[in-house]
Amino acid sequence: MKRKIVTALLFLALAGTASAQETKITGYLLGAAPAGMPDVVSALNQKLKPDLGVTAEINYIGWSELNSKYPLVLAAGEGIDWIYTADWCQYAQQAARGAFKEITLDMVQKYMPKHYAAVPKHAWDQVKVNGKIFMIPTSTPDRKVPIFVIRGDLRKKYGLPPVRKFSEIDAYLAAVKKNDPDLIPMNLDNGYDLGQPFGALFNELVPANYPIQISNNANGSPFLGEYENPKRAVHSILEEPYAVAFKKAASTMKAWYDKGYINKNPFANTVLSRDSFAQGKSAVAFANSQNIQETLAKADQAGFEAEIIPVLSRSGTYPADPFTNNAVAVAASSKNVEKTMQFLDLIMEDPAYDYLVYFGVEGKNYVVEDNKVALPPGVAADKNTYPPDAAGFWFTNKDLFKPLATWSPAYVALRGSVKGMLFNSYFTGFTFAPDKVKTEVANLAQGWTQYANPMYVGAVPSVDQSFATLGQKLKAAKVEKVLEEIRGQVADFSKGR
Repeated sequence: MKRKIVTALLFLALAGTASAQETKITGYLLGAAPAGMPDVVSALNQKLKPDLGVTAEINYIGWSELNSKYPLVLAAGEGIDWIYTADWCQYAQQAARGAFKEITLDMVQKYMPKHYAAVPKHAWDQVKVNGKIFMIPTSTPDRKVPIFVIRGDLRKKYGLPPVRKFSEIDAYLAAVKKNDPDLIPMNLDNGYDLGQPFGALFNELVPANYPIQISNNANGSPFLGEYENPKRAVHSILEEPYAVAFKKAASTMKAWYDKGYINKNPFANTVLSRDSFAQGKSAVAFANSQNIQETLAKADQAGFEAEIIPVLSRSGTYPADPFTNNAVAVAASSKNVEKTMQFLDLIMEDPAYDYLVYFGVEGKNYVVEDNKVALPPGVAADKNTYPPDAAGFWFTNKDLFKPLATWSPAYVALRGSVKGMLFNSYFTGFTFAPDKVKTEVANLAQGWTQYANPMYVGAVPSVDQSFATLGQKLKAAKVEKVLEEIRGQVADFSKGR
């Protein structure tokens, strides 16, 4: 009997140890897993098991399914401990629905001491929703601006002058269409790219502004905030000069679409323009000054001369990223809150973990030479199974990284100039809470998606008629009521600032 008891106790002890060792932390990122992700997760778990007693599982939500799958994953509540979030990625909406765990600074200080030390105190005020914290923000907001990239080698072949802003690209698109029929001048995807060319044209025509997101179910917004204006003015797209500017930008897009400068069905295309550009299939890439690195490396390998042009307001600025622009949230349903936060502390702030999740396995995906991050000998950029920035760990501490050996002189120059383009927006930290106008917001988002998106790409029979229909739909959805609610929240936000 004694032997049986001892055996049972030993079994329970071993089972308890195994259970502790097998605690799994499951997270979700955006995009698609690089080919080398299994190797990175394996290396990550080899470090995590002795350091923290956990293993990690990392899943992805694709860009084309973001609006549908993201809320479903959180609503299911099973098998999720953490998820990427941001002010543009359903943060306020999901926080209001109770999908995220409330985080206190005491919790951060206890379970994420490295991150607590790295994040300035004012950042935590930026991330609050109704006075509470539901996200763990990055300690290093991206210093980035939107950009577009063209083939400098083709521009020179066509005998065209340099392109300095997006409205000057017409001659280049026409020359590509005429001289290189195997190239699509602009090959837009149905997510990231959809409003990029339209927005670049529009922003050259109006005061410096950014769309105030009311719903993550729509690309863009019918509401605009003047980020350079200390009065924090907010407008609807139906006001002037915005209505005229919208129609002018849409008219240019229609002309380009009708001439075949834009792929005929962007809404069915899932290939990012920067990917088709790197593959030599299109002549323009849309990105930002951070996520363009892989594209530039591949273009260089292919012998393309990439020229980078920032997309700025008519005054030459772009709003600096807030701390809310890259972040993670702990799922409200997580049963491993403490371990999850400890895990996040490691990958966000510990250099060994940060390099691993961002650059991959040292010796296989990267090496450090001459104080720069380089590709291992014999590994070309297009063969690297884990390109920098491609895996979606955008919320980690990027100030820990050394420069990349692949950065071209043009890209180094761009990074050096970005800081001078950034403007500390008067809307930094503002997040619209749609609670009082949920029905109106849902109707506006539906109308915007249905009637504005086709205008973004020029796929409409008449711009004037389409804009008139859009205006009717927005008014029927009570655009003025939502605008009044936004202005009221902005006024409350402005008090004491």
